[in-house]
Amino acid sequence: MKPHEALAGRYRLIKVIGSGGFGSVWKAFDERMQRHVAIKVLTHSGVGLDSEKAAARFWQEAITAGGLSNDHIVTVHDFDRTDHNGSSRDFLVMELLTGRPLSQMIAAGPPPVRQALDWAGQICASLQAAHDAGVIHRDIKPQNIIVAEDGNRLKVVDFGIAKSAALPLNLTVTGEVIGSVMYMAPERAAMRAVDARSDLYSLGCVLYELLTGHPPFYAPDSPPVAVVHCHIHTPPSAPSSRRPGLPDGIDRLVLDLLAKDPEDRPEGAAVVRARIGELIREIDHSEDPPRERETTAQERDLARRVEHAVEIGNRGQASRARNLLRGAVSDCAHALGAGSRSTLTARLHLAHCTTEAGWLSQGRDLADKLANDCDRMLGAEDSLTLRARSLHGRTVKEFGRPDKARALLSAVVDDCVRHLGPQSVDTLEARLHHADATHSCDDHAEAQRLAAELAGDCDLALGARHVITLRARILHAWTSSDMGETDSARDLYAAVLSDCISYLGPDAPDTIVCRIAQAVHALADNTISLASNRDQLGLLLTDCQRVFGMDGAWTYPVRLLLAATIRHIEGPDENFEQLNSVLIDVASTFGTDSPAALVARYSAAGLLEATENTTQARALLQQVLPDCVRVLGADAPISLDIQDTLNRLS
Repeated sequence: MKPHEALAGRYRLIKVIGSGGFGSVWKAFDERMQRHVAIKVLTHSGVGLDSEKAAARFWQEAITAGGLSNDHIVTVHDFDRTDHNGSSRDFLVMELLTGRPLSQMIAAGPPPVRQALDWAGQICASLQAAHDAGVIHRDIKPQNIIVAEDGNRLKVVDFGIAKSAALPLNLTVTGEVIGSVMYMAPERAAMRAVDARSDLYSLGCVLYELLTGHPPFYAPDSPPVAVVHCHIHTPPSAPSSRRPGLPDGIDRLVLDLLAKDPEDRPEGAAVVRARIGELIREIDHSEDPPRERETTAQERDLARRVEHAVEIGNRGQASRARNLLRGAVSDCAHALGAGSRSTLTARLHLAHCTTEAGWLSQGRDLADKLANDCDRMLGAEDSLTLRARSLHGRTVKEFGRPDKARALLSAVVDDCVRHLGPQSVDTLEARLHHADATHSCDDHAEAQRLAAELAGDCDLALGARHVITLRARILHAWTSSDMGETDSARDLYAAVLSDCISYLGPDAPDTIVCRIAQAVHALADNTISLASNRDQLGLLLTDCQRVFGMDGAWTYPVRLLLAATIRHIEGPDENFEQLNSVLIDVASTFGTDSPAALVARYSAAGLLEATENTTQARALLQQVLPDCVRVLGADAPISLDIQDTLNRLS
C-alpha cells in the first residue's frame, strides 16, 4: 500500500506511523466522516494456516477492542476486508492518537512519583473496564500505552492477543507463549491458566519501571529464558531499593501486584485503583512529599519544539531541522540547565542533524563534546552516554576517518551489549554504525558478514519494518555488491527497496538512500544499459532535490553520478562542465576544505577513470591529494587510496 491510496474507497492513506503485532498502522483521512483516523492493516492476508490464524487474531482484536468503551482505551470505529492488487487485506479503523508511547517517556528518565501513580491509575481504569467486559489484555507494557501530548491522559492500545469471554477462540498452539517477556505474569510464562490478575501483574511491572526506570527483572545481559525464570521463581526487590525515599505504601502495592501466586494479588483493578488514589492523596497532603519537580509548561513546550525539529529532520530536511535545534538547545540550556537530560538529548539530535546536513566537521565536534559531557554528568553506563558515543563514532567515519571510527564503535558496541543488552535498539544501531565503518575501510568480507548478521538480529528484535532493520539490509546489499556478488546484490536491493517503499513510503529519506545505493550498483552492472541508468538517475535526482533540497548532502552524489553517466554516453569531450559544476556547488555550500568537498572531488576522479578519462582523473587526484593530507591526515584511508591510484595511473 502507498500514501494517497483510498482504502475501501473511503480511507485516504497518508503515512505509516507505526507497526506492531500483526500489521502496520497508517495515519489516514476518513473522507465520509471528514476526520483523521488510524488504520491498522494486517500485513499478510494470504492462504495458509499461519495467515488464517493471523487473520483470526486480527478480527478478534477488532471485535474485542470495538466492544470496549472507556476514556483510557483506544476507540475502534470499524473493521473490514478489502481487495488490494488482487489479494485481500484485513483492516481496522481506530481513533488517531497524538502523543508518545509510555516507553519513550520512561526512556527520558523516571517521572515524578505522583505522575507515575496517576498514569498507573489510568491504566487501572482501562483494565477495570476491560475485565468487567470479560476481556484480559495479556500484553500490558509501556509500548502499548500512549500518553497524550499534554503528558496527562493516556490510553491503552493493541488488543491483538487479548482473551475475551465473548470470543473463546484458541488461537495459540501448545507450547506457544506470546507477549512481552519483561512484563509477563508467572502463570503465563509457565503456560498455566490466566485470569484478570495476570494483567495486574503486568501493571505491577509497568509501575515498577515508572518508579525506577527498569522493569523488576531487567538485566541487560540476560536472555529471555532467564527473565522468565525470574518471573516464576525470583522474589522482586522493593522499588525503594532502587529509588530511595519512596513511601512504604508504594512498595507494598507494587510487591502485592508482583506476587507469584495470583491468589496473593489484589482482588481486581478497582481495588488497585482505589489504593493508588489513596497513595496520591497521601502525597498531596504530606508535609514532606517526595521532592520532585513537576514538568512545567515551559519544559513541555521545549520538548515539543525538539520533537517537531526531529520530525522535520526525519523527513530529509536536515538543514532546517538543524537551525530549529540550535535555538531549542540554547533555550533548553537556559531554562533547564546544561546538565539536564532534556538539554543533552536536544544536543544529540542537533549533532545528528548537523551531520545529516553535510556539516561533517561541526557534527563530529558536537558529538565528541556531547559524549564527554554525558559521561561526566550521567555516567559511562547511561543509555544517553552510549548513544552519544555511537553517534560520535559515526561522525568520525563521515568526516573521512572510518579507520578511527571502526575502533571507536567496536568499543561502543561492547559497552552497549554489556549495559543495555544485545537486543536494545541502541546496541543494534551501534552495530550498524560499526558495520558501516568496516565497509568504508574496504574490509568488504567482514562488513558483509556483520551486515548480514545484523539484518537478521534486527528483524528478530525490532521487526521487519523498523528503520534500523531496513538500513542493515541496505548495507548488506551494498557489501554484497562490493564483494562482486552482482546477482545476489541485485535481488537484495530489489527486496529491501520494495519494503522501504511499503513500510516507510516512497519519499522517505531511507527509501531515497536505498535507491542511490541501488543506482551505484547498477552502474557497475553490465546487464543494465547506460541509457536506462541515465533515465533512472534523472528521476532519482528530481526526488533527491524534492526530499533533501537542492543543496542536500545526498543530492550532490546523484548529480555526480548523472553527470558522469551522461559523459560516458556522449563522449569524453561532453558535459565536463556539468561534472565540474557539482564540485563547485559542493565547495560553495560546505567549504573548499570540507570533507564533503574532498570526497566529491575524489569521487569525481573515480568516475572520470571509470569512463576512461584517465588523464583528467589523474590531474584531479593530484590536486586533491595535498588537501586530503592536510585536512584528514596522510594516513587517512582516502589519502592512501588516492596515492595508490596515482601510483597505478602513473
